[in-house]
Amino acid sequence: MNDEKKLILQMLSEGKISVTEADKLLTETGNLQDESLTEKAANKKFLKILVNEGGNTKVNINIPMALAETGLKLVPKDKLKIEGTDINIDEILKLVRDGSEGELVNIETIKNDKEVRVRIAIE
Repeated sequence: MNDEKKLILQMLSEGKISVTEADKLLTETGNLQDESLTEKAANKKFLKILVNEGGNTKVNINIPMALAETGLKLVPKDKLKIEGTDINIDEILKLVRDGSEGELVNIETIKNDKEVRVRIAIE
């Protein structure tokens, strides 16, 4: 049992709070812990960007979700371009903020007779 719950039960036993108040406080304490666990789980996720060209890795970035927005802005724009088509960083950031998981972008194409693969995922 954590310290907050012990304190609430002690206040209840001493008559400082009612059963209803204790129940409300215990519920709120549980909700705060659930939110904390959700935040910790989100912080363990990574945004992964992988670009291969002709079998050679050109970009391989693993960014903790806590740094995803800043990290994506650091990726050279020319590395996220396939045959003149930009991969829109702002759209990817919106997906990240909206809580998307798994593969966000998967592109396979041929450029100058070389196979090019771009994969962006949240894992």
